[in-house]
Amino acid sequence: MLRVLQKRISKNLAAQCTRMVATGKSPEVEVPELEESFAISKKLPERGMNKVTLVGRVGRVPEQRGTSEHPAVIFPLATNMTFKRANGELTTRTDWHRVCVFLPGLRNIAANRVNKGDRLLVEGSLSYQRYTDSDNKEVNVTSILANNILILSRRPSQGEQEEPEES
Repeated sequence: MLRVLQKRISKNLAAQCTRMVATGKSPEVEVPELEESFAISKKLPERGMNKVTLVGRVGRVPEQRGTSEHPAVIFPLATNMTFKRANGELTTRTDWHRVCVFLPGLRNIAANRVNKGDRLLVEGSLSYQRYTDSDNKEVNVTSILANNILILSRRPSQGEQEEPEES
């Protein structure tokens, strides 16, 4: 929409300036400067949004991977969705997400403080990679690149679980 308006304004101004020059009047607005400003705005890349927010439980202890130049901490996060089927039965579907943490401070927190069973809020972006494995098969991997992690609750340890009541 904005580009269409820019084109219309540019054409109208160019036509007005041409008429003014032809009649001997000097134009108030110089067309080359105007077209130059439109050309600059056309060269800017489009902005997009790639944002993910997940709340779920950690599936296993985070593991450190990567190289010394590009270290990462990776862990699975389970999210649940409950819905009612046509027959009235409640069903829960669990989706597993691969969370990768590359940011140095956040990576250390994930490695040292996040444990299996913790409930987390993870903010980040989607990332898609494709590689060929040792069997020459193409493998597609979808990951969440974490920008922020908030520990909502900890999984109770064995000693903290409810003790049976004495009778």
